Amino acid sequence: MVSLGFSPGMPGSVHNDVLSANPTSSQDKYNLIEELKRRGRAAVTSKNYPDADILYGKGVAVLQTLVDSADEEEKAKAKKDIAILYSNRSLSLLQLGKSEDARYDAQKATEFYPTYIKGYWRLGQALVSLSRNTEALEAYEAAFNLDSSNKALKKECEKVRVKIEQEKLLMEASAEEVATTPALPPPVTTTTTKKVVTGTKATKTTTSTNKDAGMKDGTFGKSEHVRGYKIVNGKKTSYFHHEQTEEEKRLIGDIAPKKIDPATTVTNDAVAPEEKDRSAWNKAGTWEERDVSKWAKETLEASLLSAEYTLPEGSPDAGAKAAITKVDKLNGHASYATVRGKKRYIYEFSFCLHWNLTMSNGDVCKGKMTFPDVDTTCDVGDGYEMVHWEVDGSTPQDAAHLISRFVKDGGLRDAIHGKIDGWVNLFKATY
Repeated sequence: MVSLGFSPGMPGSVHNDVLSANPTSSQDKYNLIEELKRRGRAAVTSKNYPDADILYGKGVAVLQTLVDSADEEEKAKAKKDIAILYSNRSLSLLQLGKSEDARYDAQKATEFYPTYIKGYWRLGQALVSLSRNTEALEAYEAAFNLDSSNKALKKECEKVRVKIEQEKLLMEASAEEVATTPALPPPVTTTTTKKVVTGTKATKTTTSTNKDAGMKDGTFGKSEHVRGYKIVNGKKTSYFHHEQTEEEKRLIGDIAPKKIDPATTVTNDAVAPEEKDRSAWNKAGTWEERDVSKWAKETLEASLLSAEYTLPEGSPDAGAKAAITKVDKLNGHASYATVRGKKRYIYEFSFCLHWNLTMSNGDVCKGKMTFPDVDTTCDVGDGYEMVHWEVDGSTPQDAAHLISRFVKDGGLRDAIHGKIDGWVNLFKATY
């Protein structure tokens, strides 16, 4: 096993070994990076974002030493890897409420790797969180231009355009309201004269006050509406006083306390079977969660392995067949929760798919693709992000256009999206 060059530890951290490591050779550094990535993914999956922030930060620091290397080939690889870590840390920071830090990391990701779709996606998310919607739209459109078949990106662009339009309308409405709001009347100035007798002399003193007398019939004085008064049933009262209408009284009904009738009290024997299964502390049934990760991984893998696509008549190589041959690095979890009687489905997975395209002449093209985020934030029918596209070096050059059209951008990829959507529906139907 290759040494990672550990330095003295950091007491109290479960990640002490990797956080205190100081490898010197390029191979040792990449070994450390892979371990940091693995632990970072696990931390994000378990929503332990503080740990993910620290782990990805360590990875960024290690990779920066490779980016600064004089070896151009090594530098190019390190730039792509550091962009991924910046993007992943951006996600963690955004979940921690550190929107500006998340924006900075996402921006760095796009600078190191200008064609990295996920970097622009994370940048858009951070900018939306900062209410910088025009810039967010630019980021999402940059990602969409790199992958115009991505339905999820298209949807994000549309959502931000709506936000921008709403902001515009709100600003116009606010400007119109300011322009049409009448100015408050000036305060009434009253003058009183007092006669002061001192010895044998009498003098007059005059004082001015801004006092509102108010009308004796209970109506407003000239500035009492500003102080918070209003007229209700002919009487002057607090602005916050509210008289219920007959309709409101009817809707609310009788809310007076009632004595409990022992004869109508529900016993434990009368409780529905699903309620009996609640944990002891959750008598109110407010939250109950069950982990079904084992079932989810098995069924999701089986569904993905069944994905295939046959090129139709009229296509450049009709009858050629693309299929998934292996599901690798399937990580994640799934559970469902009962929240006040309603089901909530929770899942988050990432995986690498190995594919084959068997040509009509018998040639076989191979490769793999990674889906990093299959989770509850993805709507059924909108597709799923794909990264780390690879084609095996043995693939014939003249098959490149077929692979791009019928595996990467459509055909098999659409079939994969359909299988994932089918699995989501199966999950909800089963539980």
